[in-house]
Amino acid sequence: MKILLLAFTLLLSACTQTPREAAMSNEPIKIYQLTGEITAMDGPTQVVTVKHEEIKGWMDAMTMGFPIKEKAEFEKLKPGAKITADVNVQGNDFWLTKIVQKP
Repeated sequence: MKILLLAFTLLLSACTQTPREAAMSNEPIKIYQLTGEITAMDGPTQVVTVKHEEIKGWMDAMTMGFPIKEKAEFEKLKPGAKITADVNVQGNDFWLTKIVQKP
């Protein structure tokens, strides 16, 4: 019985990271340049919705949400702000860094 419990515990601890997370951590981060305008912000998730121009090499122009991992960087922003930023892409994950508000 103790062996079965130990095996079950080891199995559960091995499942703490999904295959997607494990694969993503090994993929290089690609960086693209974004230019756009913040149309909305969601504080609890730290996601800004940006109406952006084409992101060359990655995406056509559209309006979509981008996570911001750094709380201090998120808190400096406001809807209506025109921005430039780096879009960091790692596998299926993406987020904004180096956000600059345009006057």
